[in-house]
Amino acid sequence: MSQKRNRSVIAGVAAVLAAGLVAGGVALTAQRGADDPVIGGTGVTITPSATAGEGTATDGTVTITRTGPDLPGDAVLDRCDTSSRQTVAQYDTAALGTVVLQCGNSGQGYEHIRVRHTQDWQDVVTGHGSRDWDDAMLTAVQTVLETPRTGYPQDAGDGKVCYSAPVQFDDGSRPGAEPFVKVIVSSTTDRVITAYPTRDDGC
Repeated sequence: MSQKRNRSVIAGVAAVLAAGLVAGGVALTAQRGADDPVIGGTGVTITPSATAGEGTATDGTVTITRTGPDLPGDAVLDRCDTSSRQTVAQYDTAALGTVVLQCGNSGQGYEHIRVRHTQDWQDVVTGHGSRDWDDAMLTAVQTVLETPRTGYPQDAGDGKVCYSAPVQFDDGSRPGAEPFVKVIVSSTTDRVITAYPTRDDGC
C-alpha cells in the first residue's frame, strides 16, 4: 500500500511541475513576436564552415557585393505561385543541419520577409550599387547560417534560434541606419522564419 501511495504522491508532484512549466511557456509565448525574439540561455559556438556565394564572410560579417545576379531569380519565385512550401534557398548549417528558406506565407519565409521587411532591406542597399533588397537579404541569410559568428546561434525560445551579424559592402562601407542583420530559424522545422536589418548587434 505504501508503494502505491508514494507513486501517487510522485505522480502528483510531477503533474504540478509540468503544469507550471506549460503555464510559464504560454506566458512567455504571449510576450514574444516572430520578429522580436527574447533570448535566453547560452549560445551554441559554431565553427565557420563555408563562404557565402554572392557575398563573402569574414569573421561572421555579411559582405554584400554592389553588383551581381538578381537573387533568387524569376524561375525560383515562379514556383511560389504553386505552393508556399517550395524552396527558395537551402543552407548547410553546423548547428541545425540543412535549413531551408521556403516561399512561405505571412508568418514565415520569403513571403513574410517580402511583406514585412522589403523597405528595411531597400534602405540598406540604397546608394550602394545595383543590388535588389532580396539580393542583400539572401546574401545575409546564407552568410549568417553557413558561417556564423562565434557564439551563434542563440536560443530564442519557442523552438526558435537567432543568428546576428554585422553588415558591410564590398567597398568596406557599412549601412548607416541598420548595420546589423538578424535571422530567426525554427529549430523544430529547420525553416527560416524571418531575416531583417537592425540597429542592434546581437540577439
